[in-house]
Amino acid sequence: MNPSRTYLLCFAAMAALSSGCFLRTGYVLEALNAPSELKTPPLPISVRERVGRLTRSHLMDAYANPAEVARWMSALGSSPQPIVEQLECLRANAGGSNATCYDTFLKRTLGGGIWGLPAAPSTVDPSAPTAAEVDAQRFLANALGIASSLVALGDSLSDPLNPHHVTQGLREGAESTAQYISARRWSRKLGRPSNAVVLSGGGANGAFSAGAMWRLLGILESCRGKPAPEGCGDARIDLAAGTSTGALISTLVDLFHTPGQEQKARDVLIDNYTCSVESDLYCVNSTWVWKIASDLKGLVRFDGIQDKLRAAVVPAQLTNGTELVAVSVDFNTGDVHGISDQDPATFPPTATDAQKVDGLINAVLASIVEPVLAEPVPWVPSREGRLEGTFLDGGVRSGLPLLQAVQRGAERVLILSTRGLQTEPSPPPENAVGTLMRTIDLFVAQPFVGEVQQAELAAVGRRFAEYNVCTLRLAQVEDASTVPAYCQRTGQGFVPVDPKSLRAATSMWMGPAHFAQVASSWRAAWMFRPESALATASGYSFSPKVMRPLFKDGVKTLQQRCSEVLRLFEIHGTLAQEECARPVDEVVQEAESRFAPEGQCTSGKPSQRSCD
Repeated sequence: MNPSRTYLLCFAAMAALSSGCFLRTGYVLEALNAPSELKTPPLPISVRERVGRLTRSHLMDAYANPAEVARWMSALGSSPQPIVEQLECLRANAGGSNATCYDTFLKRTLGGGIWGLPAAPSTVDPSAPTAAEVDAQRFLANALGIASSLVALGDSLSDPLNPHHVTQGLREGAESTAQYISARRWSRKLGRPSNAVVLSGGGANGAFSAGAMWRLLGILESCRGKPAPEGCGDARIDLAAGTSTGALISTLVDLFHTPGQEQKARDVLIDNYTCSVESDLYCVNSTWVWKIASDLKGLVRFDGIQDKLRAAVVPAQLTNGTELVAVSVDFNTGDVHGISDQDPATFPPTATDAQKVDGLINAVLASIVEPVLAEPVPWVPSREGRLEGTFLDGGVRSGLPLLQAVQRGAERVLILSTRGLQTEPSPPPENAVGTLMRTIDLFVAQPFVGEVQQAELAAVGRRFAEYNVCTLRLAQVEDASTVPAYCQRTGQGFVPVDPKSLRAATSMWMGPAHFAQVASSWRAAWMFRPESALATASGYSFSPKVMRPLFKDGVKTLQQRCSEVLRLFEIHGTLAQEECARPVDEVVQEAESRFAPEGQCTSGKPSQRSCD
């Protein structure tokens, strides 16, 4: 549907609900049928930049020795001929067998030497894998797919792509990725999985995810920094990615992993999602309803959330061991922006701590503002200073941003959704407004399932490519019996696999446990909000009466699946196990005891607050 027409429908619905409604249905129909005005669209993204983005999306991953891999990436950017030749081969063999294109690429690169890669080893030991070898296999597997993506790009443009633009884009994309993996504070650990949490949007319904994360962080707080067998050592969440309310929760997960901020993070988490009302979080642009079709860009402004973020975020978050990714959409270009607090592309090299904090806050705000309901964010941080646009809720295109975790190299992911596995049934709409709201609800439901399935397939595909490169690169080792365990990453030097931790996104999805080649390289556990009779919030409604039961439900769900989560993240130690063994009711009561008195949350606060 045309966005302008969607906005008009929303305008019509809100006007009909207002006490001063003055529009007749004929007027609305005329407005919907009116031809759109000719306007100068934004300049299209250059082919060079699009090639760079594709290159970055392929090479971005987690590596055991990022500094060394960064040098390989820079060398690839300077000498991209193997990829250029593979691209030409794929074009020439379009519609037929193109196996020779991949074989030729691998023959040129598998033996080492090119781009500074090490030579293939003559012996391997699955109990003691080397960073250089596992990184070489992952890097080559990621590079192997660049050319096929460039073919698809050329097909979409009906253009074979200018070779100069291709080489420029390859160089810029490879160098940008090299800078990113070098600057990021976490990396792949061969004996420990790279752990991530991914959180969906959902407004006040995010109280469910907040409760689950509050409980998980409490378990980590009980055992982190303490040695085995009691403690869990350096157990941590390496990456937190979220959309909308999920971005807000992810910010506090990041804060928790900042030394000295652990208690503050949990306190803010429980306060925000059990003791907030609308006037705490935003003001209302109180004006004539018809202005939404003229110069009003949103009904509300999130000044309260901005203040809360400013009080919570500290500069040390930008350099701790956890990466925060907030997802938004630029309505001018349609691009999804996964903005990382550890990516050099996010902040100018000369930015001060205060400027970086401002940029991070803007990136999170951009993730939560829904179209029509809230004012867009006009800029997000970038290496050049400010990337200007019309930035809005990432849920428009990426409601559950699992792809962000896959592309950045997470190996174990806990996915939290404020929705159930299926769209909740609804009684027949009584009017056009009800039909509109139900339509939006159904529009959003399918991308949740579609994106997570896409991300799962992307993860399995990446690791399968890595497995295949491994078997080819080790084809000449002296003891062939060592290769399967090495390439399947099941030797003692790799992270062990436990298929019991797998949870499917839908009943149709098999999960990586069905493929022994990648079962230890990728695992995900799903935590959907249980389908229950609990009341849920809609739009921008925030009420302790609704959020508190949802928060407790999140605590309960995490505790019920506590052992599964510990297995997923390879969190060991008796202290963590004792926390899992606690009765569910006891843990829920502990959370409830931290709630502020409800009257304190609502007393003296208006139901709405004007921005004027």
